[in-house]
Amino acid sequence: MAIIENGYLKGQIGNLVNRKVGDKNVVQTKSSDKMRQTIWTEAAASDFGAASAAGAIIRRAFNTVHQKIHDSGMHNRLVKRMQRVLLGNGKHNPGNQRISEGNIQRLVGFQFNKNCHIYDYLYFDTNVTFTASGTTSVHLPELKTQRNFYWPKTCSHIILKIKIVGLSFDKRQVRTIGSQEIELTRYDNQQHEAMTLTFDSPDKDYDTILVSLSTLYLDKRNSYAFLLNSIDLNPAGIIAAHDLRTPS
Repeated sequence: MAIIENGYLKGQIGNLVNRKVGDKNVVQTKSSDKMRQTIWTEAAASDFGAASAAGAIIRRAFNTVHQKIHDSGMHNRLVKRMQRVLLGNGKHNPGNQRISEGNIQRLVGFQFNKNCHIYDYLYFDTNVTFTASGTTSVHLPELKTQRNFYWPKTCSHIILKIKIVGLSFDKRQVRTIGSQEIELTRYDNQQHEAMTLTFDSPDKDYDTILVSLSTLYLDKRNSYAFLLNSIDLNPAGIIAAHDLRTPS
């Protein structure tokens, strides 16, 4: 509303603002900065929500891997990594970023526990390959129990664990494709031959495959086994990722 006071128009009519400047009556268009800020804020919140939702799916999918033994900032780190995934194939309009249009390879190397990187405790590299049909192969080199593994002081057994999951971020669905546990005894000084583990799934209700690698440290005494993993010793990470919509 606007009024005339002493010959001058004061107030607002629509998006026009009237005010007195000296002995002049000035009419201005009201700034729309607030409207633009609201639009951009909502778009940014939408993109952050997409990254956060994807991070939550991954965190739950690998609960048995990180065992909820991780640093307090793990979820925030995972969301930050997923924000990078969103931007992996170019910048999209704010509010329209999708995991399916990003680059899932940017997730490789993520550590569920920042206090211990998986490859600071495993002294060898794995090789993971994928096929268009959904088959995943994990190749392990020849290993020696004393040479290729970190052994905590009271640890008598190590379980090397591989887990593979299929995910559909759009449907927010997770399917376990397969898992494998390899147990090693500290003092056997055994040499393990190279092996290739193959995991296949006929289902196609997912578009992304993630592979994790982790270790369990055990102190076995007679019929009892004590888990030695802690927030400072729980190596677990994502070692490979594959988008089934891209050629292998």
